[in-house]
Amino acid sequence: MIEFYLALDERGLEDTFVIVDNVPFIYDHKALDEIGSYLMVDFIGSQGLKLINSNQTLAYGLRLKGL
Repeated sequence: MIEFYLALDERGLEDTFVIVDNVPFIYDHKALDEIGSYLMVDFIGSQGLKLINSNQTLAYGLRLKGL
């Protein structure tokens, strides 16, 4: 099982780095296997941040974590 969260972090040696609309993202191979080729990050005031891939909502009620 994978825990999904958004955090301020530093890139590890095995992490992948991409920039989408001027926002940098890093993720590891386990996350890529679970997420696939599509991920939407959404914010709804009453629900917090949501991570949604093409098949399902992966996580909701998220807050940005610090280091």
